[in-house]
Amino acid sequence: MTIETGTVETPKKGVLTRGKGFLKVLAAALLVAAVCAWAGFGLGLYLDLDRGARITLVLVAAVTTEALFWTTAALLGVSVVEARKRIWRRITGRGRD
Repeated sequence: MTIETGTVETPKKGVLTRGKGFLKVLAAALLVAAVCAWAGFGLGLYLDLDRGARITLVLVAAVTTEALFWTTAALLGVSVVEARKRIWRRITGRGRD
């Protein structure tokens, strides 16, 4: 409550706070798409498809998995991205003094 107006001010929501519902639905849809894409790739391997078809299937699966990762990172916050950077720096040996 403010002294001047006597009203209660509601805090403004940030962009990520307002979009959490959308991000959850998007993450769920991408999870289903990624699982289906990897299952399709496995089916393609089982059916012994030609090289071009297998490359296409694995590219689709990889892109959907990457989209799922970044959507989940946006949903959880920037700390996930920072943690991933630290892990890769430790694995590759970069950034050591």
